[in-house]
Formats: sequence, C-alpha cells, structure tokens
Amino acid sequence: MAYLNVNRKGFITGPNESSQSAARDAASGTATDSTSGTQTAVQYYFNTSKGNTHRYIRAFLHFDTSGISSGGFGSPTIDITGAAFAHGNVIGVKHTAGEGTGGVITDDDFNNVDFATAYTASTGWTTSGMSIELSAAAANDVINNDHFNIAIVGIEDYNDTAEPLEESGNISRGIDFNSTLRLQYSTGGYGHKVAGVTASNIAEVNTVATANIGKINTVD
Repeated sequence: MAYLNVNRKGFITGPNESSQSAARDAASGTATDSTSGTQTAVQYYFNTSKGNTHRYIRAFLHFDTSGISSGGFGSPTIDITGAAFAHGNVIGVKHTAGEGTGGVITDDDFNNVDFATAYTASTGWTTSGMSIELSAAAANDVINNDHFNIAIVGIEDYNDTAEPLEESGNISRGIDFNSTLRLQYSTGGYGHKVAGVTASNIAEVNTVATANIGKINTVD
C-alpha cells in the first residue's frame, strides 16, 4: 500500500441564517485554514430560541497528487480520524476551495462545493480511525489531476434536507486534524525498499516507473 498525507486542511463555519436553505446556500462563512487539534468540522446547527437560527460547517481537504499515475493504482480510500462527536452520516464531494490548487482556504470558499460530484458513499461517522472508500470519479481525478480536493459534509447538507432537526440541537462530527489524514491506495510493480528508501517514496528506478517493475536484479 502507498500513502499520501493531506497537503492542506481546514473547515469553514457558515453564517447564522433564518432558514435552512439560506444557510446551505450562503456564499461566505468563517474559514479556519491549516487547522490542528480536535475540531467540530462538519455540522448542522439549529436553534429555535434565536429566531430559528440555522448554520452549517464543512471540512475541506487538499492532496497534492502530482506524483500519482495510473500504473498499478487501485482501491483508494481516505483515512481520517474522527473525534469528539459522531452524529449521523457524512459524504465526500468535490470542492474548489483554495483555488483548487491547495491555496489558503478563505471565507468565500464556503460554497465552493460541487454537490453533483460525490467522491464517497454516505458513510457513518465514528470517533476513531476510518477508511472511507473513494468513488470511481474520485479515483479518476486522483490519477489524472495534480490536485485532489475533497470536502466532507453532513448527509443532511448533501441532501439539502429541509428540516434536519425539529427542535434545537446540532448534528456534529469531529475530526482530529493532528492524527491520520491521508489517501491510501494500492500500487502495482516492485513494492520493496531500494537503497533504503521505501517503495511508496520511489517513483522510478533507472527511469522506469515502479508500477512497471516486477523485479530488481532478479529479486522480487
């Protein structure tokens, strides 16, 4: 297996709005870029005592996939450590925050999510390590693009559920941003160290891509 750690990570807290639809479609929020520690990073919030206040939080992740090619690529997952809260399912979707190239996540990126491009299935959240399988669309983007951007949003956010909660409360999911946060994928070809360097950190040996190498000096 090979691993690629997250390049940029953060979340954006949307504004308080008087309706669910206005909260979901808000153009801007409050960004927390390059965050660390345990954070409530995915949420729907509702409070009837404050004029029916609605609010969403969305997590934004960027991976530099310029070193990944199609040779031997398969079975991709996103490995992520949940924490603190685990209320309801989430789904991964495409985003273009940070200009889509790993730049700073800004307030205006809140609505730069593409709900039409799902990168995962609806997945139950836990307060521990998870490996969430990526879709064929996600795998294709990982292989063919230098940047892979995935936003983690609540399923109620994705579905645009009109009344996620009937009474005041929240549907929250925590992320431990200091713990495991990476892409994991299988690779073909030679899978062992060369000159003390692990295979996942080697792109080529004598100009030959590792995905096309079965043996080195007759050794598997």
